[in-house]
Amino acid sequence: MTVPAVNTWYVVFTRPKNESVAIENLQNQGFDAYLPMASVKKRRALGTLLVVEPLFPRYVFVALQKGVHNFSKIRSTRGCVDLVRFGFEVVHLPLGFIESLKAAENDAGLIDLQASKQLPQGTLVSLQHGPFEGLVGELRNYKSAERVVIMLDLMGKKTAVEVAADSVEKV
Repeated sequence: MTVPAVNTWYVVFTRPKNESVAIENLQNQGFDAYLPMASVKKRRALGTLLVVEPLFPRYVFVALQKGVHNFSKIRSTRGCVDLVRFGFEVVHLPLGFIESLKAAENDAGLIDLQASKQLPQGTLVSLQHGPFEGLVGELRNYKSAERVVIMLDLMGKKTAVEVAADSVEKV
């Protein structure tokens, strides 16, 4: 009785902003390919926007079996540059890595990076934007996903200040 070969996930380096093209062409060739996408808040001139972009820009993942799949096809696939290598050794991902990424996806198939950025209460944070920019305070609590309460030392007195959650950064 033979044991079925197990697919191993490998990392493919793509051309700039060609992750979607690479995924489409790899899948058209019959490869099991994966591109994790994330929803990220970006500050723009018009305010903060929710943008969907690749979690790992210029990288996609492909499941291959040694001895079964022809690795050289990937270099000539539109959108792809080559498999990521260390010297002559092709890089493969640890078992469970892709499964953990897929498990982190929401119903829309996106990984929400904002949900994973919540800091514990009591963390020292620095304000990055707004009138209190540069001040350091203690994170008191989250009012919502968008707003946090920070304890700042203003004029010799501890004062609770509510600010945008994306304007604080851990010190």
